[in-house]
Amino acid sequence: MISLEDHIAELSQIVSETDDCVEWSGVYEWLHIAGAIESISLDTIKNNSSFGWCRDADEYAIARDELMQSFVAKLAIFNFVWGALESAIDIVKPPKHPDKSKRGKISNTCLLLGRKFDIHTQPIGLKQEASSFREMSTQCFGFERVQERISKITEYGEAGVGLYAVYELRNLFAHGSMKFPEPDGENEPNSPYNSLIDHATRIVLLSIQMLMLQHFDTRDYEIWHGGDITTLDVVLRSCHLEHCEETKQISLL
Repeated sequence: MISLEDHIAELSQIVSETDDCVEWSGVYEWLHIAGAIESISLDTIKNNSSFGWCRDADEYAIARDELMQSFVAKLAIFNFVWGALESAIDIVKPPKHPDKSKRGKISNTCLLLGRKFDIHTQPIGLKQEASSFREMSTQCFGFERVQERISKITEYGEAGVGLYAVYELRNLFAHGSMKFPEPDGENEPNSPYNSLIDHATRIVLLSIQMLMLQHFDTRDYEIWHGGDITTLDVVLRSCHLEHCEETKQISLL
């Protein structure tokens, strides 16, 4: 896959190139801001009155400050991409879950994705991203429920269960329940939390692509993209792929 930054840029560009760009302007704006974030300025040490008294404690504080710089930036990008998803859901308006007790904006969406896409028709890489998100969640404190959510394949399908699991991350953040990363045992700014956020963001982007594939008549929908006329179906299925992957995918369509 291409870099996450390039993936966001490509998808926002595709949204702007559709004939319904006015209706989808909210999705574009959220993605545009997400792709514009380069860093977040933090100083977690400035109010630490004990800094300078203990070398080991200082090394930990410095490592955590560096780690939080990258983590908060990734979390900010995730939240803007999530905003794009919610905006897309408002346009697509997925049918309600048949079980009234399970109805909700995200649950309805996950069910729609699971019913409309299977392992053969979902975007390349989605299954791997969901698997990686699950693996990272086992290494991060406070994400135990991800395991429960991502096991709901029978209900939400291969294409919907990843987003259903990522919803746990969004909820932990929104409700102030998310734990923050800590430096590793060597006081280095390394943590699986950063990878967790990256995989979650990628799953949300791929879910937006599937919502667009469901919403538009993509196979006959022509757009000007990358200096050429192509179909919306092709670009939505390949915008996150490296060229060699893209060529392989298109040949299978």
